[in-house]
Amino acid sequence: MMTQKKASTIWLDGNFIPSSDATVSLKTHALHYASSVFEGIRSYKGRLFKVHEHYQRLHKSAEGLGFQLPYSANVLEEATRELVTRENYEYGYIRALGWCGTRKLTVESRGIDVHVAIMGWERPINRNRPAIRLIESRWRRPDPRTAPVHSKAAGLYMISSMSRNEAESQGYDDALLLDYRGYIAEASSSNIFFVIGSKLVTPIPHSFLNGITRLTVIDLASQLGITVEEREVLLSDLQDATEAFLTGTSIEVLSIKEIKTHQANYTFNDETITNRLKEAFYKLVT
Repeated sequence: MMTQKKASTIWLDGNFIPSSDATVSLKTHALHYASSVFEGIRSYKGRLFKVHEHYQRLHKSAEGLGFQLPYSANVLEEATRELVTRENYEYGYIRALGWCGTRKLTVESRGIDVHVAIMGWERPINRNRPAIRLIESRWRRPDPRTAPVHSKAAGLYMISSMSRNEAESQGYDDALLLDYRGYIAEASSSNIFFVIGSKLVTPIPHSFLNGITRLTVIDLASQLGITVEEREVLLSDLQDATEAFLTGTSIEVLSIKEIKTHQANYTFNDETITNRLKEAFYKLVT
């Protein structure tokens, strides 16, 4: 669970204001038509991790939905650094949000006002979090021809929320999602990796977000001499996997001990390569 210390200050449209003063009109376009994008960013001992990459992606996400953010990545980075300093986060989790406002309440949003907010809370590192259990979801990642799947768009996370809710209601920690073709995609909001033979195998980000932590772990694996293979992964490939883990900004690197599919149950008892990558990741960020 996310530990949250109430923030006293947020950044909204160029100004630092008390968090209690941040309000959104019920006529906001994003509430009605999901015209919003977001980023999650980590700070470690006050240092922001890959903040530029996150804000570049936030801009691309907005463009994918057909609108532009009114603040450059550099402006947002500086605002985030000041917010972390003001709130004195030791291990902060930062949420940046861009959305379409109230100038229009029609399906199309051309020429609408666009807003950006940055908020945060304390979220300590949990290096000893136990391995988790996943269950195959009935929901799937959409065809790239039907949705902006490479944007971190809030509307797409409806699938994540429903999948995670159903998984937890069945006693599992998270959901495993397939893509629209039946290949393994990811967890509800995290990228997934498997150790098969001597290789680290991960699905091609065809219908889901190519995560910044995912790319970091791939780079770390290469530095450690671990062969990385990005390919289409079938459920039947799980019978050959000895390790599995998730990656994401909020969870960092998290081991998987079990995946239950509609046809079989798979367990992963080895964490040798996973632990090497965890150590390399925590060394990098701290």
